[in-house]
This record gives sequence, C-alpha cells and structure tokens, in this order.
Amino acid sequence: MSEIRQLYIKNFRSIKELVWYPKSGLNCLIGSGDSGKSTILDAIDLTLGARRSYSFTDADFHKLDTTVPIEIFVTLGALDDQLKNIESYGLFLRSFDSNTNLISDEPQHEQEVVLTIKLTVGEDLDSDWQLYSERAELSGMERRLSWKHRELVTPARLGATAHQHLGWGSRSVLNKLSEDSLDVSATLASIGRRTRQAFAEQPLEEVNGVLKQVKLIANNLGVPVGDLQALLDVNGVSLSNGAISLHNSDSTPLRQLGTGSLRLLISGLQKAASTSKILIVDEAEFGLEPFRITRLLNELGSKDETPLKQVFITTHSPYVLRELQAEQLHVVRQLAPPPVAPPPVAPPVAPPVAPPVAPPPVVAQQYSSHKIYSLGGGVQQQATLRACAEAFLSRSVIVAEGKTEIGLIRGIDLFFQDQSSRSIQANGVYCADGGGDSMFERAQIFAQLGYRTAIFKDSDKSVLQSEQTNLVQQANVQVFQWGNENSTEDALFLSCPADQIRNLLNIAVDRKSEDAINAHIQAHSQNLYGLNDCMNSFVDTMRPMLAAAANNKKWYKDIEPAENLARNVVGPNYSRFSTIFTTAIGELFAWANG
Repeated sequence: MSEIRQLYIKNFRSIKELVWYPKSGLNCLIGSGDSGKSTILDAIDLTLGARRSYSFTDADFHKLDTTVPIEIFVTLGALDDQLKNIESYGLFLRSFDSNTNLISDEPQHEQEVVLTIKLTVGEDLDSDWQLYSERAELSGMERRLSWKHRELVTPARLGATAHQHLGWGSRSVLNKLSEDSLDVSATLASIGRRTRQAFAEQPLEEVNGVLKQVKLIANNLGVPVGDLQALLDVNGVSLSNGAISLHNSDSTPLRQLGTGSLRLLISGLQKAASTSKILIVDEAEFGLEPFRITRLLNELGSKDETPLKQVFITTHSPYVLRELQAEQLHVVRQLAPPPVAPPPVAPPVAPPVAPPVAPPPVVAQQYSSHKIYSLGGGVQQQATLRACAEAFLSRSVIVAEGKTEIGLIRGIDLFFQDQSSRSIQANGVYCADGGGDSMFERAQIFAQLGYRTAIFKDSDKSVLQSEQTNLVQQANVQVFQWGNENSTEDALFLSCPADQIRNLLNIAVDRKSEDAINAHIQAHSQNLYGLNDCMNSFVDTMRPMLAAAANNKKWYKDIEPAENLARNVVGPNYSRFSTIFTTAIGELFAWANG
C-alpha cells in the first residue's frame, strides 16, 4: 500500500513552487487563510485520483498565467508488488533515500524503490497523468499507470458533505465494499417494468383534453399517432444501483443524519473500503463536537504507534491540535518573493567595431513560494502544542512569561478597543502562556516554525536569564521587558499615579479578601502600615513594599485580575503612568501592530 514520499507542486493556484516530504501516519496542515493548505490536498487528490479527466480552468494556474503549465509530481514509496513490476514500469522505478530525501533514477542498495506520478495541465486546459523519471523523459518514453494500478493509489477523500457515500452510486464507498457481491440489475429492471404497468392501469382524467387536442393536431398535419396515452417514459423509471441507499430501522434515510455523525460513519467506511493507504480530510473538525473530534482523530490514526494509513488533514481548531502528537503538525507558510534587482547601468556606448552580439535571453528566476515547517516530536514541542494550541493558529505570537503578563496585554488591548482602536488580535497576534522559564524554549519553537515571535517578561531575573535571552534574540525573537530588574508588580506600583493606588488595592481585596491584603501589607512593612494606611494615607515610600507584597502573595497572578486592572486602571490613566511601565508596553504594542 503506497505512501507519499515527496510532493512537488509548480504553478498550481496560489503555489508557485513547493517541495514537501510528508511523514507516514497523520499529517496535519495548518496556516493562515489562503496559505495553500487546501491547494496541497487538492494537488494530492488530483494527481493520484483514478480519474480520466478533470475540468481545469484558468483559475487553477498560478496568477492566471496559462503560459506556464501546472506540474504536480507525487513520488510514492511502500509500493505494492504490482507497481514494482520491472516489465511494466522498470524504466520508471527510482530510489528514495529517507536520510537525505534525495531521489535518484537508478535504484540504490538499501534505498526504497519509488514511482513518481506527474500531472501536467497545459494552456489548452488538457490534463495528462504520466509516470516520470529523468532518464525516461530524456529518452522521450511515455508510460501511464494502468487503471487497475491507479485504483491502488487513489486516495479516499472525506469532504464537508458526503451523502453520496450512503448509497450504491458508481463512486460511493458502499459500492466499493460490495462491488463483487451486489448485482441487482435484473431486480431493478423488473421493478421498473412493474412500475410502468401499474401507472398505465391508473387512468389520468386530467390529461384527456390534452390528448384529444394533440390527436386532432396530428391528424390535421397527417401525422399518424393512433389513440394517445400518457404513460411513464421508459427512461424515466430506469433504475440503477444508485437508487439504493442505507436506511435505519424506522426507514429513515441515513443521509439525514447530522453532519458529524455522517463524517464519522463515512470515515470508518472509507477506511474499510479503500485499497489505498492515503486518506484526505479537509477541515477535520467540521460539524463535530469535541468528543467526536477525538473519536474521528483516533479513527484516522492520531494515536497509532505503527501507522496503518497516511492521512492528510487541515484544521482551524485548537482542540484538534491538542489531540495530535507534535510530529504530526506542519505549518504552511507563503514566502515573500525575492527582491527584484535593479537593472544594471549601461556603460557609455563606444562606436562599434564589429556587429553587436545579441544579449542572452532573460530567464525568470524560479523561487519557492511556499514552505512547510514541521514541529518535531520533542517533549518541549509536545508541551507547547498542548499548552499553546491557539497560538499555532495565529500569525504572530507573544510568549508571555506568565498569566499576569497575558492579562495585562489583554486588558490594555481591550481598553484600546473600547476607544475604537484596532485590536492586536485583528492583526493575527495571540498571547501564549510561556510557563515561566519555559518561555524561552516555547518562543524558539514558534520562531523555528516561521511565526513572528516576541517574549514579554519580568526583568527581575534578567542577569540569570541573560544567556537564554541572547539565544532567543539570535533566533529573531524580540524581547520586551521592564527595566531596572523590575517584576511586573514593581513596574505597576512604582509607576502608578498616586490617586490610582486605591483602585489597585481594591482589585486585590476583591480577589483575596480585605483581611488577607491587610495581613500581607503588615508583614511586608514590619507592621509599619496596614491596608487602611495605604488606602487613605498613601505616600510614595509605600510603593516598594506594596510591589513586594503583591508579587510574593500573588495578588494579580492570574489572567482575570491582571486584565481587570489593565483595562480599568492602567488604560484610562495610561498617559499618567511613568516610563517605568509605559516604555515596555509601548514598544510591545508597536511591535504587535507592526
């Protein structure tokens, strides 16, 4: 049962050029809208599917440029013995080195034997499926997979709607399951005849006037029609296997099941019926509740230690991501085109002494318009996928040191939205929980997958974290932190306007209780102050003590209280906070909106 070892796409829809080496088992593609995820699934389906033609249009060509042909190469490994037949396909058998991902025309010792299928679509919109190898192309030899062998590699595809698979139509999964045992043509023909006879025995008084009128017109024109009857047309009641469908015990058609139930049932049927190991599922979460998403992913092999199928799915659901193994995740990136070099400045023209030589033709430079980044299967990668699944579905990621920092960013962003400003979420920015010191590794993971990444952190451990900070900055991660080795609570209380200290304390009281906050203040001031003193007789010397109490006793160490104080205290008074606080926040939001 074949698996895809390499996919090479050229000039197909949004993709100018892409090379990808998918893995065995489940491959989940994610990426921003219009990044090319569905195009990749379609490329696989169109190249491997058992079809004799397809209605391509100009829109299938990259940037509608029909002068450059569509070319899709799918290289298959794990070949069935029939596909390795030397007599049939010897000139097209190639080898694949899984260590280097190199494909060579000459089969190599201890390397996998592979076949490459090439789909080409020209300017005339005609499509052609051929086997490909460099030596065969040089010799001008052409060969195609036989229809029987194409069915061996044809992927099963589970779409958003799949009602046709619950009947015995020509391309339904039920027809595949019973193609050797279901032959009811004689029965259906007999039913059709009895139906026409029963209809003929029921006179239709409503059409008698029409019949007389038609007969009169025919006689006047000399057309012999005899006595006319209104009967069922022979072709009108012609029945085929497609007229048979599945019903439940109360005779309700199963195609009336809910979307989620249909997808689960058909995925199981396709898994049982397909002769190919390749399965394609677009939008895996479509129509499914979370517990059913888990069931579908298990059916697709998300937890298989030894994969039985090679599955390609797309998703926009963080729940799907949390159910995956880290090495099953792949991020599709659309790359910026290379900069266009300015034309060279021509030197002064001297009088020619010989006929000028024509310049060489200008050849358009090829570039990879897309790249697929794979997450990998390490412990930290898996932990990051589980903890920060939503961030993988964004464009830019702010890895916050903890929940306090997440709440601050959210609260300030909400205040800006209240003032009719654009949210950073509208720019595709998501705040991920860095989990304390794990933030450095998590930020590097996002950066390595092509995400625009930043860290937002305290600076109270800046000396101890200097080496880690340097490493992530080298990985193109922006680091935003408070100055002067301040914690978030330091920056907050040291910069807050004096008349807003009461509001900060009220938020802490609502969360921890008045007695608890009073005890915290007394402990951190050696009983010099209490809550009432700080509320009604505040002086600047209390700021470091309040910051220490808030930090050590975790007054705001959660998203909700930090978001509350940022939205209702910091936001309305932002211009009055000192630069201890506003410098880092301003730089962070400038980056997020960049």
